[in-house]
Amino acid sequence: MPRTKEQNKEIRNKTRQLILDSSLKLFANKGFHGTSISDIAKAAGISKGLAYNYFVSKEKILNAIFEEALNSGNFLQDQLNNIDDPYDKIAFIIQAMFDYMKNEEEFWRLYFAMSLQPEIFETSQTVNIKFAQIYLKIIEKLFKEVGIKEPMSEARLFFAGLDGLGLQCFFYRDKFPFEKMKKYYMKRYSREGIKKLNM
Repeated sequence: MPRTKEQNKEIRNKTRQLILDSSLKLFANKGFHGTSISDIAKAAGISKGLAYNYFVSKEKILNAIFEEALNSGNFLQDQLNNIDDPYDKIAFIIQAMFDYMKNEEEFWRLYFAMSLQPEIFETSQTVNIKFAQIYLKIIEKLFKEVGIKEPMSEARLFFAGLDGLGLQCFFYRDKFPFEKMKKYYMKRYSREGIKKLNM
């Protein structure tokens, strides 16, 4: 019995995701330049020709991986719309950022490795700019709502701090005081913490 259009679409989506997941692991562990399409196809359990049927190059796969990361950011933005209190929104963003930092180690390994490789730095820079355009505005608006005196400067400091913590988490791994730093961020940007920032 022939498959329906919906079944074919589901199979294509699963195969595409399998390619992306396999590529992320390989890029993170072997490096972008150390990974071939053949390596990706083998890890995904598909033929090299089928892999090319989905993505014409490694660069396209890399772009798709980062597009997924940005899309998860859009999902987070949708969830924020269901929260009324600006302090709760700030706490939700902090929790989500730390969760992503902890649970997506391979993505961060790839992200930081790319930042050190001039040939593919432009891709990570583009992702950074897109992410900043979305979240800097959100955080700036929230900081303005809660009365922070220089909301954009504090928003930049907020994300620069998270970037730095992500890098330390990446290098120190199990030795990094993850929960302690999350509590510190939560405290700094709590209702009481923000009052102190404004003194």
